[in-house]
Amino acid sequence: MSKDGNIPQSELVYLPPPTSAELYREEGLKEKLLRKTKENPFVPIGVLVTAGALGFGLKEMKAGRSRNSQKLMRLRIFGQGFTVVALLAGVMYGTTGKQK
Repeated sequence: MSKDGNIPQSELVYLPPPTSAELYREEGLKEKLLRKTKENPFVPIGVLVTAGALGFGLKEMKAGRSRNSQKLMRLRIFGQGFTVVALLAGVMYGTTGKQK
């Protein structure tokens, strides 16, 4: 940079315009799932706990074991709550934590 704050012509470099593939590439379902999981890994954990507890709870209910079924339904509610808290925490981190 020169004394007057301008960049000399010799330091400027020509960059070709980007191709359309460089500007926009549609993300597939697998890539999006992996990206979102890396951004907030607790949401998939909460979803798996919720789904697992629901499945086993329904199986226990069908077998007539109501005590175990009730415990698993309570675990399902816990999993749902955990997932909601993880979503909210991820949104808050995304809006405040990444600012530079």
